[in-house]
Amino acid sequence: LPAWSDCNLRSIARQIRSPLFLAHVRAATTGATRRDNCHPFVHGHWSFMHNGQVASFEAIRRPLESLLSDELFSARTGSTDSELLFLLALQFGMDADPLGAMEKAIAAVEDISMERLGTALVRFTACFSNGRQLYAVRYATDHKPPTLYAAPMTGKGSDADGSKTGYCLVSEPLNDEADTWVEIPDGSAVKVCPDGMQALLFQPQALSKAA
Repeated sequence: LPAWSDCNLRSIARQIRSPLFLAHVRAATTGATRRDNCHPFVHGHWSFMHNGQVASFEAIRRPLESLLSDELFSARTGSTDSELLFLLALQFGMDADPLGAMEKAIAAVEDISMERLGTALVRFTACFSNGRQLYAVRYATDHKPPTLYAAPMTGKGSDADGSKTGYCLVSEPLNDEADTWVEIPDGSAVKVCPDGMQALLFQPQALSKAA
């Protein structure tokens, strides 16, 4: 049942309060439509969700999986490129350097794809959190990534002066207030923490070397 038609979801959502939400409506491109392929993927204190795809994923899936430790390989329950990207980032040190590990994960995909197929294409708009910080990334090998927008949040619980109390990061703007939404550019990341939102570059090593 589509999320926008699910009365149970609407009823549950009205009762839930949290300082952080990750929500994803999946349009499957890689992997069967089943529960263990649905986002967000969770491992330890990390949650991850992804919009995009790895071109010719099945042709490079095995060599990518071979980069995982036994523990992380055993944690793989689904069949999607998204889950594997997440596990690769964990393999490359996501706890210590979340964005750096994600850059290494995408660089590994691009390197192996070039080695095996002579071409590479990763389209990657993603959001991930350890419960303390929230990260979002927009990147594509061909500079055509899925969209990503950010906006300050106000409303119930706002500061006394009506200023923002948080941020909303989405694939598509949630309303028609065009002045509110800022499009995150290709090759960029944002980090949201209690101190505010910070914009950062996102440059996988394979792309940097090619440049």
